[in-house]
Amino acid sequence: MPFAARTAGSVLLGALGLAGTANAQLNSSMSTQREAQRILAFAVDAMGGADALQHLRQARIELSSRLLTEGQGAGPDSGRNEQPASRVIVEYGGSRGAFQTFNGENPNFRVVTGDSAGMWAHFSAGNTVSAVEPAAAVAFFERVTLSPTYMLEWLDRPEMLRSLGTLTHEGREHHALAYADPTGRQLTLLFDAVTKLPVRIETVRQHAQHGDQVVSVVFSDYRPIEEIQIPHHLVRLEGDELAAETMVSSVRLGGEPDLALFERPADATEGQPIQVPPSGPRELTVEEVAAGVYMIPNASPGYNVMYVTYDDGILVLETPVSPQVSKAVVRTIRDRHPNLRIRWALPTHYHFDHSGGIYGFLDEGVTILTTEGNRAFMERTAAAHRTIGRLTQTTPVTPRVETFRSHHVIGEGTRRVELIDVGPNPHADEIVVAYLPGIKVLFVADLYSFQGNVTAANQNALAFADRLEALNLDFDSIIPVHGQRATAEQFWESIRQGREQNQAGG
Repeated sequence: MPFAARTAGSVLLGALGLAGTANAQLNSSMSTQREAQRILAFAVDAMGGADALQHLRQARIELSSRLLTEGQGAGPDSGRNEQPASRVIVEYGGSRGAFQTFNGENPNFRVVTGDSAGMWAHFSAGNTVSAVEPAAAVAFFERVTLSPTYMLEWLDRPEMLRSLGTLTHEGREHHALAYADPTGRQLTLLFDAVTKLPVRIETVRQHAQHGDQVVSVVFSDYRPIEEIQIPHHLVRLEGDELAAETMVSSVRLGGEPDLALFERPADATEGQPIQVPPSGPRELTVEEVAAGVYMIPNASPGYNVMYVTYDDGILVLETPVSPQVSKAVVRTIRDRHPNLRIRWALPTHYHFDHSGGIYGFLDEGVTILTTEGNRAFMERTAAAHRTIGRLTQTTPVTPRVETFRSHHVIGEGTRRVELIDVGPNPHADEIVVAYLPGIKVLFVADLYSFQGNVTAANQNALAFADRLEALNLDFDSIIPVHGQRATAEQFWESIRQGREQNQAGG
C-alpha cells in the first residue's frame, strides 16, 4: 500500500477511534445527567411534588437570621463577631423576589431580583438605590433561601445536573450531584439517600486571606407547610466555621404579594453599584498630591490608595479588598513609573477589606510592612493554598514581611512618611496611619471618613483624636481610605460635635 494511502487509512482509523472516545464520553455524560435527574425526581416527590413546589413562586417567608462575621475583630485571632439576629422577610411574586431586612420594626435594606432593569438594592438609611451584580449577592441569598426554592431552579435547569455517585457524610449515605448555577459557580448538592431531601449545598471559592475555602449551606428540621416539606433551620459554613444561622418563623404559600416591595422608591437617589471585584484589567487614575506623593482614588470602589516614590523604590499605603485590586494598583504604578520597583506595601490594619490585597503584592515580590502583632497573619495568607481563579499557585509565595513597633520612618523632606500605630483603638488593637509632616497630610483608614458633610464623630474617631492630641501631630488635611479629602478644621469640628454628644448623653 502506498505511503499516502497508509497515512490516510491511519488518519481515518484514528478519527474513528477519537469519535468512539468522544461518543463514549458523551454517553457517560448523558448517563450521569439522567441519573442526576432521576435523583432530583425522587427529591421533588419527597418535597411534596412538582405542582406543590410551584406554590413557592407566590409566597411570603419570614426568618430570623444572625451573622458571625470574620476579619473585623480587634486582632487576627479574635475569631468571629456575632451580630444580633435580624428579621428577614422574603416575598416571591412570580419571577420577582424581594428580600427585606429590618432593624427591629424599621426596614433596613431590601434586594429585589427579577426586575426588568436588573437586580437592585434599596437602603433605607440615606434612601439610596444601587444596582447589584448577582454574584455579589450570593452570600446574602444563601443564608435566607430555602431548599424548595433551589429545587425550582434545578427543575428549570435540569440539563446542568450531573450525578457524582453516592458518598457517606456524617455517618449517612447521600446522593451527590454536580450543578453549575446561573452565576457560573460549580456546586455539589447532597441528598439524603433515605429521606431523598436536599440537605447540603457546597462550593469552593478563593478567599483573599484563606485561599481555597469550602462554603456550605446546610438544611435541616424539615416540617410540612401545607403540601411542601420546608427546612426550618439553615446554616452557612465557611470552612468548618459557622458564618450564619437562620430560623424560619412563618411561611405563607399563595396569595397576592406586596407589590410595593418590588417598586423602586421614586424619591431615592442613585447609589454606587454593588459589584464583585473585577477579574479583568481595570483602568485606575492617579492624582498627584505633592512631588513624589500620589493618590489612586477608588482603587476599588470606596477605597483610596496612596503611594510615595523614592530613588530606591515605592511605598504603597493600603492593600484593600482582593489580590485582583492589588494587581490593578501594581499595573497602574508601573505604567507611570516604569523605572522604579514597588518595594513595600502597607496594610493599615488586618481587617479583611483592608488586607484582602496583600497576597497580590506578595505575588509580585513586594515586601509587606506591618505591625508585629500581624506578622503571623500575613505569613498564613502567603502560605494559603490557591487553585481557583487568576491568581493560583502550586507552592506558597515567599512571605516577605517586615514589622515594626509603634513608629517607623521612610524617606525625608516632603516624602518623609511616618508610619504610626495609633492603637489600641475600639476598631482594632493595631492600626497604622501614615503621617507626611513635610506636606502636613495624614492618611487614615476607618478611624475617620469624610463624604462631603461634617457629622458628629463616632467612638473610633474620638479615641483616634485623643491619640492625635497626645502625639501632637501638625496636619492640614486628612486623606481617608473611605471618602474625600478633608481639612483639619473639618476633622476637628466632627470631633467637637462627637464630644458634645457624648457629654450630653453621659
